[in-house]
Amino acid sequence: MKKLDQMIELSKSFELLNEIRDMDNGLITSKEFTSGYKIHLEPNKRGIKFTLFHDSLIFEHDKLEFRNLEIIQNDLNIKIPYLFLSEKTGGQVSGKIPAFEYGDFDKINSTYHRLALPLNQQLDFMFSVENVLLDYYYESGIHTREATEIKIENHIFHFFVAKNKIKEIPNRDYLVLESKTPMSYSEFSEFCFSILVSFGFVSGDFINDDGYFFQYENSCMTEVVGIAYRQLRGSIKCQYVPIYSNPMGYIHDSKKADLYRDKVRTLNLAEFSKLCQYCYSNDDIKSILLLLIEVQTQTLVSGPGILSIALETLANVIYEENESTLAPVKSKSTSKKLRKELLKTVDNFNSEIEEEGIKILKSRIDQINQRTNREKLLIPFNILEIPIFPVDVEAIEQRNAFLHGRTPMAQEVEPKSINEADKFRYYLYLKLYVLVSSVVMKYIGFDNLVVNYPKIYENSTGIKLDEEYYRQI
Repeated sequence: MKKLDQMIELSKSFELLNEIRDMDNGLITSKEFTSGYKIHLEPNKRGIKFTLFHDSLIFEHDKLEFRNLEIIQNDLNIKIPYLFLSEKTGGQVSGKIPAFEYGDFDKINSTYHRLALPLNQQLDFMFSVENVLLDYYYESGIHTREATEIKIENHIFHFFVAKNKIKEIPNRDYLVLESKTPMSYSEFSEFCFSILVSFGFVSGDFINDDGYFFQYENSCMTEVVGIAYRQLRGSIKCQYVPIYSNPMGYIHDSKKADLYRDKVRTLNLAEFSKLCQYCYSNDDIKSILLLLIEVQTQTLVSGPGILSIALETLANVIYEENESTLAPVKSKSTSKKLRKELLKTVDNFNSEIEEEGIKILKSRIDQINQRTNREKLLIPFNILEIPIFPVDVEAIEQRNAFLHGRTPMAQEVEPKSINEADKFRYYLYLKLYVLVSSVVMKYIGFDNLVVNYPKIYENSTGIKLDEEYYRQI
């Protein structure tokens, strides 16, 4: 296991952060206010709830949005870019603060950055990605393997859990992401989002509620120049992940689990970095990973359709990368000549075919050197050499039904009740999740075993499968 030599100093940064997070009251001012007002602050899962007490605000300020405010408490001065009032009652107004800044936070110039996301749960570092060993100081020196290292665009990022083991105050543990390379705030935040999405996909822990972005003048990253708080997209805990290197986590028969114990593995550092790189540089890949995360918050009715969209998007990405080798006519000049001849032939029938029919034929001729949609959906498995079976193809071919708002049924399944229909939807959901995530994993170079959920949950779906609990891709 790789070990990082340098101690990461967090105490000063997190002492200041915890002081800011402990603010529960202050005086809020704005050029739009006639005077300052007392404000009460309350931590929230996303954003910071506030209650503003006043004598006349409700009468003098009819609008619900204010900009460029400040909250002052003793030596702390927090700048609020904008504020929304969601409720007005006699003597007070309330709402939520989605962003604030402290100190001299610079959104333009390159500087050193660290992101801290408050944690209130255990994360899966051990069974999803390769770990590194690192030491950090947060009230005390701590040695941890709940960490990994990522390389994107030649920038090195360290990603780890920092725990306050001295005071053990609730919600004072953090998921930390930092880089020793100076960059702008917008660049760093984009890198962070890509890493968080990638980690959420492989580990099942998409942490994205509240983000505290630190800035520093030098690579030691001890003296804080500024902090920016941002309310983020929202965390999701996923039930399904593509890989899990502890077979006992899913297979509760120890004899069966032992068959896979020395075969399954996590993503190594290079593979996880490649996933993060693709997520950062390719918006389609990022969308696919988000779909694979967010689909787990949806119903069984919509889930398979969403996964069908993810598969089609992924298939298009891979098809476009290999289009020149996949086209029926390899030569572009020959393909162009063929289209011209076919279009000329169609024009010869203008008097015999209706105008709408001519348009349809010509549009199809324009696409004559492309594979059909069905073929495109299967191409990723062929190109990446992922084993695929008739039951997999059957699930993939339900795409059209889902995309047209229908819930398909396999020929051998005759639903006798809503419960049976839901069981089959659940089966398709699991099958499509495994197929889409398998393509993603093989696309980044992972060639090991993925969790085969249709087999693991065959008692729940009622569809017995002669398959392994883990699939080789």
